[in-house]
Amino acid sequence: MTAAEQTADPFADEAWRAAINHAAGCPACRTPGDVCSEGEWLLRVHEEATRQARSGGAG
Repeated sequence: MTAAEQTADPFADEAWRAAINHAAGCPACRTPGDVCSEGEWLLRVHEEATRQARSGGAG
């Protein structure tokens, strides 16, 4: 994560950590071309939390 991508929002940080932890232990997430619906969902949660944190919006 670069400095530009970092946020001060604990929820965004927690969502990122959950996505990374899932991907580290998920064979589908680690296989190029494979699809993992849980991994995709976790990334969407992180992206939305980051967008909200950057815009100053609340949940």
